[in-house]
Amino acid sequence: MAAAAAVFQPVQLPIPEDVTSAPKPALLASSPYLDQGHLLNLDTLDPQSRLLAHALTKLHSQGTDYATVKYEDSLNLDNVLTELEKLAHTANLQWEEQDFYVVEFRSKLKPQIDNLLLFELDKESHREANISGGLLKYWYGEPDAERRNLATCFWTHKEAAIAGGRGPLHKQARAIIPQMYESINIKGLRFTVKDNVAGWTLEPYA
Repeated sequence: MAAAAAVFQPVQLPIPEDVTSAPKPALLASSPYLDQGHLLNLDTLDPQSRLLAHALTKLHSQGTDYATVKYEDSLNLDNVLTELEKLAHTANLQWEEQDFYVVEFRSKLKPQIDNLLLFELDKESHREANISGGLLKYWYGEPDAERRNLATCFWTHKEAAIAGGRGPLHKQARAIIPQMYESINIKGLRFTVKDNVAGWTLEPYA
């Protein structure tokens, strides 16, 4: 394997106090990983972020070319906003314009890699980021015939994303990039949900 020399090093992450104390927090599956440490603690979020996290459970790709088309055309963001509007109405919440931070991760894998190592590092990096806080959604697709793929994260704000990527597991994941990928392209985007969920915009995060 191309990454045979790399070894995944498990890291013991701290358990948030609110996971061990009563009452139990409201947890949401917000990624492909369903173990306890990967579930989003909704009690840590402001009301609007909480509703968006729920709406983002409806997130999925549009078509089969999501790895190469523009980000705004790759995912069903209009459907997510429709769901968010319904949730806000049910919660009797008048939505006020709010910005969120999105990470767009485009990649092309090398032909032969250690897929198990890549999976374990991705999974544990998500756990690390989730425990750090502010990660509303993590989604990734399947590589296409040319080994190209799209992954994305929605965060409450950029500072949360920076904090979530500082840990030792993310450091391990970054260390194997040359062994796993022919190319990667990472962008930060500002995702704005307008007043009354009347629309959304995406723009590069300055």
